[in-house]
Amino acid sequence: MNILVDGRIWSLYSAGVGTFFTSAILEWARQCDKDTFYIILPKGIDTKYELQDFPNNIVLLNYAGRFPQRLPNIFILQLLVPYLCRKLHISLYYSPVPHLPYFIPSKVKTMVTVHDVVNIEMAHTMSWTNRMATSIFFSQAIKKADYLWTNSHYTKSKVDEYFPKRCCRDIFVGGAVDRNVFHPKTLSEQDYEDIKKKYGIHNKFVLFVGSLEPRKNLRFLLNIIPDLYRKYGIQLVVVGGKSWKSSDIRTIVENPEFPKESTIFCGYVTNSELMMLYNIADCFVSAALMEGLGMPQLEALLCGCPIITANNSAMTEVAKDKDGAMLIDGYQPEKWQDTILRVIEEKPTVNIEQLAEYDWEVVIRKLSEQLNMQEERL
Repeated sequence: MNILVDGRIWSLYSAGVGTFFTSAILEWARQCDKDTFYIILPKGIDTKYELQDFPNNIVLLNYAGRFPQRLPNIFILQLLVPYLCRKLHISLYYSPVPHLPYFIPSKVKTMVTVHDVVNIEMAHTMSWTNRMATSIFFSQAIKKADYLWTNSHYTKSKVDEYFPKRCCRDIFVGGAVDRNVFHPKTLSEQDYEDIKKKYGIHNKFVLFVGSLEPRKNLRFLLNIIPDLYRKYGIQLVVVGGKSWKSSDIRTIVENPEFPKESTIFCGYVTNSELMMLYNIADCFVSAALMEGLGMPQLEALLCGCPIITANNSAMTEVAKDKDGAMLIDGYQPEKWQDTILRVIEEKPTVNIEQLAEYDWEVVIRKLSEQLNMQEERL
């Protein structure tokens, strides 16, 4: 089978969706080695993905420099996808986000992944360009796709709620992180000291990973960390790129009364460095208002790092009843501060065996089985 894939996420780095897509497509190609995966790259590959070896059945269709740089990827795909479907005799077109170009030949089956419904429930946290793009393509793609893939049961429930009328009735659910990258690792004393020195970590620290957008609710953590730092020397280490409305965060940290040394902004870090940070952190913390899956929570747990996370959306699904995971209802500062102190003091042990379902090998095997079953019904 020839499969055409929307690879634009590789042209513009995105930590969440991009990491999900990378692990998923590489494992899918490895397991289905008789299929050919043609991946469209409208503007080349962003080097932050650290991509090296590809399975032999992945063919990169690199269109870098072939279109005006300012032309949005979604318009490039409108032109390319129908043409490539015919030229390459495509059987399945897959998009890792809810977007299906128009004029795809009717004989070509389509599948999209839905990561969340932020554009519906928290539209105010998105930039106007993203809101406009999703309003045009999001609903249309979910309603028309032959196959739907959601990253969590929570996201599936939201698709069922907002899109009861759609072509695909049997939604596949599955999400994971790369276990080859994120795993427990005993660092040498020298490596431990080197990474602390590089980022200015003095003592105990909690780790936040995510883009600096309002939905991640970093502002809440920045309001509770000064007391923890002044009383106990606990720092907050923030890994993640700037995003829309991140200026709100700047206002907090530039306040003269905010202890600058309490919070370390690392920006983008490589996966290998992120893995080491998870392994040496006293705990991971997320006060997000909504998550479609909670990949940083999974990454932390797979590295043996205990987590503290808000009890909402898919974060509940990931953390509930897991050893080393604490869920907190609401946003009472004292409750969060007390929980952080307790976790750092008690150092709970993470049980990685409880995360067996979050394994890409398992997820892709189940996806292939479901696609085959649905194909037989059609």
